[in-house]
Amino acid sequence: MTDDDLARALRRLDPAETPLDAPLPLDAERRLRQILDRPPVRRRRPMLVWTSAAAAVALILTIITGVLWMPGPPASALTPEPLVYTALPSGTGAAEVVAEAQARLAAGDGAVPPERRSLSLGWYFSASPDGAEATVFRREWVDFRWNEDLSGSVVTTAAEATDAGGDTVPNVDPAPGTVVGELTYVRNQFRPLSPTPPAASAEAMRALLVTTTGATETLTAGDAMVGVRSLLGEWTLNDVQQGALLDVIAASPDARVLGTTRDRLGREVVGLAGIPSTTANADVTLLLSVDTGRIVGFESALIDANTDLDLPAGSLIEYVLWDVQGREDAPR
Repeated sequence: MTDDDLARALRRLDPAETPLDAPLPLDAERRLRQILDRPPVRRRRPMLVWTSAAAAVALILTIITGVLWMPGPPASALTPEPLVYTALPSGTGAAEVVAEAQARLAAGDGAVPPERRSLSLGWYFSASPDGAEATVFRREWVDFRWNEDLSGSVVTTAAEATDAGGDTVPNVDPAPGTVVGELTYVRNQFRPLSPTPPAASAEAMRALLVTTTGATETLTAGDAMVGVRSLLGEWTLNDVQQGALLDVIAASPDARVLGTTRDRLGREVVGLAGIPSTTANADVTLLLSVDTGRIVGFESALIDANTDLDLPAGSLIEYVLWDVQGREDAPR
């Protein structure tokens, strides 16, 4: 996590804008929890200091330290099953996968315009599941909309819950469509990675990804993928911009090709994976649509077992899915 990621999480808890009884944003809890297991990284930009930072960190760390040491159910029930990949032909590398995706992007209708909005469907590990939550995975819609004047809002809505294999579990509280969190930015409060639509060049995209990850030397595939996740958490990009992002992935020295699979919405995708240099014990994956070439998903899993959480190696920590606005159950 970079200083700006932390600052963004803290801004969402600013008591000047957030009611005292507002729910803790799950992404803030999850990202700040990661600090406990992460070595310090060299800062790329000055830390943004907010008057509510000390209180917010104290609140979150109290929650985190209260759950990290709680006994839990068997580890095999705590996270969704990993995706199963079918290998591509021998010798297929990341450059070939990216080139194929870019060809599909170029052949598309270009119907997706750049927009100051990120709509995603995701699941995020909770360190304190009860007996029911151990086998039921509550997914959430996160709809982030912001404006040129740097005001905006984040609305988190309950989605359908699933079991470990991805099948829908009915009659789970909160019911799908229930707003479980709503946060507001006033004018000039939000600090985006790019206040204007990112330039559709590999150089411009690489600069943004370096900024958000704090990578200091070579931008590894994992660092680039973490940066993509941050950028797509703020912007919906058009096909040309997505192609430029993929150029950065292709230029990384260590991207791994996982093969083809279906994502957690049943869409056919190709997986590219990498190890972030700025994140401890994580193996991350980008999912590229076989149909459109667009980046439609991100997943993060443990490399080694986490004994504090009783999670074995390979356990999924989060997944995020994009290009989901066409679903009937998506927020409007």
